[in-house]
Amino acid sequence: MKKLLLILIGFVLIAALAGGAWIGPRLAENPGFVLIEFGEWRLQMSLLVLLGFIVAAWLVVSLIFAFLRLPGRAVRRARRARERRNLDRGLLALSEGDWAGAERALESAMRSGGSLTSGYLAAARAAQEQTAPDRRDEYLALADRRFGKRHFATVLARARLLMGERESERAVELLEELHLKRPNHQGVLKLLLAAYQDCERWHDVRLLIPSLKKAGIVAADRARELAALAAAREIEAAADPAALQKIHKSLKRPSRSEPEIVAALARRALEFDRPDLAEPALRSTITEGFEHDGPDLRLLELYAESDAGDRAGRIRQCERWLERAPDSGALRFALGKLHLDARNDDQAREHLQIAVRSSPNPDAYAALAQVLDRAGLLESATQCYRNALRLEQGRAPEPLAITSESVSKSPAEED
Repeated sequence: MKKLLLILIGFVLIAALAGGAWIGPRLAENPGFVLIEFGEWRLQMSLLVLLGFIVAAWLVVSLIFAFLRLPGRAVRRARRARERRNLDRGLLALSEGDWAGAERALESAMRSGGSLTSGYLAAARAAQEQTAPDRRDEYLALADRRFGKRHFATVLARARLLMGERESERAVELLEELHLKRPNHQGVLKLLLAAYQDCERWHDVRLLIPSLKKAGIVAADRARELAALAAAREIEAAADPAALQKIHKSLKRPSRSEPEIVAALARRALEFDRPDLAEPALRSTITEGFEHDGPDLRLLELYAESDAGDRAGRIRQCERWLERAPDSGALRFALGKLHLDARNDDQAREHLQIAVRSSPNPDAYAALAQVLDRAGLLESATQCYRNALRLEQGRAPEPLAITSESVSKSPAEED
């Protein structure tokens, strides 16, 4: 716009110079003649003198009007300076947490004739921090008198204030309206994401992720992590097994194998006493893990949580995996846990002893303690429980003094 104005002024100047160059010599040869009669008065002059008189009169009148306007302009400048000082003082007080001082300064700035939307919005925040919702709404109403961009900013500020009061549901209503008007507005998208998370509306979070990615708020990797987190939270909130299956099927196929989502599915299925619902997803994801960096310990632990109906099948599956990764401590622990639940104590003890040596963790020691306790080796079981506690406290475990022969027979058999 500014460039277009400069071009227009340039054309006008060129036209004026060209016109002056053309008419100047002609006026010099024939300056013209002007006669003005008014009653008995007669005024005679050349055209050039008349033009000069008009220009001079215009300049004089302009100077007179400018002089008469000086007091008003001085008053307005002083008032604007006072408004700026009050506004600056109010914003500084707001940043320092002096809510009452900020509101007084901002109110003074607005009362002296200012109508800055930013001042009203800042005063609304100061009123809210003083737990004065009536004054806050009054300031927001004053800021909302004008429409367009300022109206958008006012609604956005109202939503942000509602978020500060933990009224996320009310904020969501406003933010969704703003999102429809400006789908790529970063401030709206960030607030809407936070509001959805506060309200635990994880399905809406998943639907919002493409807009967040398009607006450049989250990178591709972060968007994938956020989508997995939202899907996991949505699965964890499933009301019944049917809803759990429906949510899982609604996910895109690549997302279903995300470890976070599979783990959430398995945990929720266990809460419903339906571990079979998660077994195919667990088995598939764990198998893929063997083809890459190794299986996820968390998933293997969940795979070991089964009921009597499918425990034997899971043991066979883990033994097939063991052929591919015989040194996996996580897999040994899963097998030991499954054998422990099936009361196959010899096999459970074998796998759990290897597990605590290769990758010690509190759960493996606790499971091994149960096996030893059943075999009557109370001292060794106590040592395992103690090691589990030491690991939870961040301390190294003590060496175990048990051998295969020491538990090959129960005390009754030795008698």
